[in-house]
Amino acid sequence: MKKGLKKVLAILLGTVMTASLLAGCGSSGTGSSSAGTTEAAAEASGGASTEAAGTESAGDGEQAAASDIDISEHVDLKMYLVGDKPDGFDDVYAKVNEILEEKLNCSISVDWLSWAEHDTKYSLLFSSGEDFDLIFTASSWCHFEQTVALGGFKALDQEFIQTYAPGVWEMLPEVAWTQATVNGSIYMVPANYVEVTPDVLAIRGDLIEEYGYEDIASWDDLISFYKDCAANGIYGNAVGAASIYWLWFQQMGYNVVGGAPSNGELVLYNTQDPDDVSLQYILDWDAFSEFCHLMKELADAGCWPSDVLSSTHDRQDGLLNGTGASMVWNPGSCQTYANQANAEHPDWNVNIYNIMPDIKYGSTKYINGGLAININSKNPERAMMVLNEFATNQDLQDLTQLGIEGVNWEPVGEDQYQVIEGAAYTTSNNWGWRNQDLMRTEYQENPTAVDTKVTELNEYLLANVREEHILDGFSFDSTPVSTQFAAVEAAMGTYFDPLVNGLVDDVDASLEQFRSAMEAAGIQDILDEMQSQVDALVASNG
Repeated sequence: MKKGLKKVLAILLGTVMTASLLAGCGSSGTGSSSAGTTEAAAEASGGASTEAAGTESAGDGEQAAASDIDISEHVDLKMYLVGDKPDGFDDVYAKVNEILEEKLNCSISVDWLSWAEHDTKYSLLFSSGEDFDLIFTASSWCHFEQTVALGGFKALDQEFIQTYAPGVWEMLPEVAWTQATVNGSIYMVPANYVEVTPDVLAIRGDLIEEYGYEDIASWDDLISFYKDCAANGIYGNAVGAASIYWLWFQQMGYNVVGGAPSNGELVLYNTQDPDDVSLQYILDWDAFSEFCHLMKELADAGCWPSDVLSSTHDRQDGLLNGTGASMVWNPGSCQTYANQANAEHPDWNVNIYNIMPDIKYGSTKYINGGLAININSKNPERAMMVLNEFATNQDLQDLTQLGIEGVNWEPVGEDQYQVIEGAAYTTSNNWGWRNQDLMRTEYQENPTAVDTKVTELNEYLLANVREEHILDGFSFDSTPVSTQFAAVEAAMGTYFDPLVNGLVDDVDASLEQFRSAMEAAGIQDILDEMQSQVDALVASNG
């Protein structure tokens, strides 16, 4: 069933995303840029204008054969991934390095930026000049646009990619390279993977039943359930309301604007109306004030710990350790941790709940996950070759996605796998090089209730993909307002995090302080520049 869904999505993407994305403007992060500024920026960054990436089909041009590249000198590469190191990782990557040593005369080590700390530590890797080669990145939620604006990623031109990663160049469609382009240069190698991923909840079914609910199918249901949890001595969500904020604006039909401050959370757009191209600054939005007041009410009721702002816990921890009744994430991640919770506590009856059944979603962009090369990498050529192997080598796909064959999983047929009981290699840290053409689908002889629920949800989502919105492919280029952008980002944590978690004494006073701080930091300049780029994008698309 999952294999069929994946194929349907591939076809679907061709129809849903083609119009604006293939135009080569909205997703480049510089829809408002003229040809002159694009070429100038590319020249300044050392990259080439992606007229090549945007107009030549994949595979055109000459490519150097791997045997022509000098790899006689052994190199040790370093990569940063976002998340926490999974059990069995060292054994898996020992196997990975055996392959890399044989094929490319190199090895790779991995350091980690946990979910709790990547927001604060990611940019420091570049400002400190740390020596590493590859790093995971993603549009909006994982520092892609911000790091490009700071000059942290190496600009990649078509010749470089075709020479050192010819398989990747052949694999990815033109739209993926267009999405990864900012000011005429490619700054990320996207994963060959797209999906429909609204935020959903994994919730303990035993508590739903105990508190007298038939279902949790709406925002009001969720708020009432959280209050009941708190009254019975358990947190509704043990890691706070940051993820709940996404549920709030998504259930109202909004989404983040790519490249906006704070992973896009400061500026939203209405995904449900393709004719509405206005930008919604949250401090000019009554709904945000309403959300902050509601979160204050929930925080005061004890729906999450009072020290969540200093917590280093990941979003699944509360559900797994029993301190929280739910977690919020995409369907696949919620499926993983719901199954884990049920395996360890069968009486919890955790399952997946969608509180936004009437909202339709678009497909993710290719740049929802990928790898970038550090501008200071001493071995960018070898790093690109490793990236090529990760993305196109079946053995490396199997290892990094599933673990060691015979230890963590065993094959079923040509393109399925079955987890060896008690030995699953659970990781989401391989998002940067997922290749849907090579990934195996899990054979489920006896699917759990969670598996069945997610399969049904995915079928529903694919059958109800919304109409394309021009801002789906837009990524803000903050370079013209880089000073103001940095100031806004610096002030965000002081005000935004306490407000969205309800941890302020006076919501209205804190909102006013937040608004004043944003104005002093230059938010209006950012909004004006963002609107200018959106206007240019709309104009370029007729």
